[in-house]
Amino acid sequence: MASLTVKFAVYGALNGGNQDQSQVVNVQEVLQAAINRSQGIVTINNATMGGDPSVGNGKHFGATVTLDSVDRYFACAEGQTIDFFHTQAPGQNTRKAALSEVSA
Repeated sequence: MASLTVKFAVYGALNGGNQDQSQVVNVQEVLQAAINRSQGIVTINNATMGGDPSVGNGKHFGATVTLDSVDRYFACAEGQTIDFFHTQAPGQNTRKAALSEVSA
């Protein structure tokens, strides 16, 4: 299997949509473990991200991973699933790179 390393990953929300009340956690290690357990397919939710950092608010997720020495960028909403091993590299329609393998 290809080599994949999580460089950066966060999960959370703005409490009540207030820009001054960020409730976000670093999930870099949690995501790496989830990817390793699931062959790269991870549903982003409170269970897989280690808890609920912003109770009562819809969460969002962002990550940078390195796959075969190429950085790839991901973003999605809580409840979506990402296949981290099957994405386009940056420069190959990067607008779709983060969302191409995301399903509701």
